Amino acid sequence: MGSERGVSHVQDLMGTVFTISVFDDVPAGIISAVFDWLRSVESTFSTFLDDSEISRFGRGEIDLDGLSSDVRHVLARCAELEDSTDGRFSIRSTRPTDGSRIDPAGFVKGWSVDEAALQLQAEGIERFVINAGGDVLCVGAPPEGGRWSVGIRHPESLESLGAVLNVTGGAVATSGTYLRGDHIWGSRVGSGRITSVTVVGPSLGVADALATAVFGDQAASLAWLSRFPEYGVLLMTADHRLQWTPSLDGLVSASPDTAPRLPAR
Repeated sequence: MGSERGVSHVQDLMGTVFTISVFDDVPAGIISAVFDWLRSVESTFSTFLDDSEISRFGRGEIDLDGLSSDVRHVLARCAELEDSTDGRFSIRSTRPTDGSRIDPAGFVKGWSVDEAALQLQAEGIERFVINAGGDVLCVGAPPEGGRWSVGIRHPESLESLGAVLNVTGGAVATSGTYLRGDHIWGSRVGSGRITSVTVVGPSLGVADALATAVFGDQAASLAWLSRFPEYGVLLMTADHRLQWTPSLDGLVSASPDTAPRLPAR
């Protein structure tokens, strides 16, 4: 079998673009198998598909005992995250359009990337990046050494970067309204001061959920984040300033008018 190194593979999935960039030799067929699995996640969890398992469960057509193990796992993790964020992260829709009452998209995309990464690592692949519509998981070290540089789009200009995070690895997830419109239930974007929230940590699923929670709450309180000591937060505000938690000190490349960092938790 052949192998490939330093190649980026791109697929349209989950309403966005997934890119897997590998920097090790990869046996033929492995990346295709990972994308096949990601497509199965989409068909299972998409609330835009009437016959998806999550849609049928949301409408009460399947009970909990009839769900697949992946769906039960995701629902359990979402319940834990809702509890840990004091309800700021929730999969319960307040404005259902098709009768469905739940939508775990705020966790599922990141979780699917975490699981895809485990599949790649199980095949001996040690250096790669998975980019899921701007939410990024970096594994191993960059080919040139040093840190991975992850750009965060400016909320008001898709052609510009609002900041760059220089990380040794892990997950970087961003929530805001500038890419997909107001997709976060209960967000107060019109009057709120936060235009973008980025969370950095070991798991993309958790980071994505936390970014959604902070943005939707407009950072009314960050006290609950003490329950997630491995995760740091970067905020972009409406007056074009940046704020971040102490764990991100030295990792943020920002403009000269950067605001003081957020208080320690």
